[in-house]
Amino acid sequence: MSKKTVRIAGILGGMGPEATARFFELVVKNTDAACDQDHLKIIVCNWPQIPDRTGAILYGGENPVPLMIEGLKILERAGAELVAIPCMTAHHFLPELRKRTRLRLLDLVAATASWTESNLPEARTVGLLATEGTVATGLFQKAFRRRTMKIILPTPKSQKKIMEAIYGKRGIKAGFGPGRPARLLRESAQELVEAGARAIIAGCTEIPLALKPERLPVPLIDPMTIGARELIRQAGGRLRKIPVS
Repeated sequence: MSKKTVRIAGILGGMGPEATARFFELVVKNTDAACDQDHLKIIVCNWPQIPDRTGAILYGGENPVPLMIEGLKILERAGAELVAIPCMTAHHFLPELRKRTRLRLLDLVAATASWTESNLPEARTVGLLATEGTVATGLFQKAFRRRTMKIILPTPKSQKKIMEAIYGKRGIKAGFGPGRPARLLRESAQELVEAGARAIIAGCTEIPLALKPERLPVPLIDPMTIGARELIRQAGGRLRKIPVS
């Protein structure tokens, strides 16, 4: 890598911590490196105390922006220039964050829509598995509509399953991936496939921790892998030719 083109990358994480760890791992695995020195400089700010994004959007919960700004300040002081936020719902606050930081913030939702258009051109209708907050904001619906692709949303019953899989007492955020969370997500994905989805978006960073692509009849689009590769590209790193997820 040329030293002139390499930017110090940052990750504003903790939303949640396991998804943050996976994102960092994806950046490492998708970097074409023959030795330690070939990898990017990456600063991770893992701040789990950032208030829940869905709670803020839908239920009048505490605004997560102030602590997200504090996290970005920490990354900036540490030398980061380019930052990814591995939380899809948090992207609702991206316009406000960009007004309050000099850091370059990646848009993982836009990157996912662009990747899907280029790599799955036959999938003009895509199903979305995401939190209630992400669905309500229309983040993915707007991004895919610009690419003339249609998003199918879960039914209210399926949406409850998705939230239970993520936030339940034995959900992914509580450290449980296999078993019930995986089953609930598969059931919700299958309903979207039956409704005409030609691919499924893992629209919450926790979903790929439980839902595996080999268990679905259609491709599983993972914004985390797409975002990790976009971070490498924009930071000036070398990408592996074949994505690693």
